[in-house]
Amino acid sequence: MLAHSALCLALDELPPTSGQVTTAAAMGDALLERLRAAGLRFQVAFAR
Repeated sequence: MLAHSALCLALDELPPTSGQVTTAAAMGDALLERLRAAGLRFQVAFAR
């Protein structure tokens, strides 16, 4: 994940942001697409 984050920052077109932002705000869908292509899967679990 760290390597793909670095590649995303260096090579991908990212959304315009400024200041201190979270990873999701800084890299958005570009990072998600890279991670999915690498075989990572994400799911949301709801607490009861």
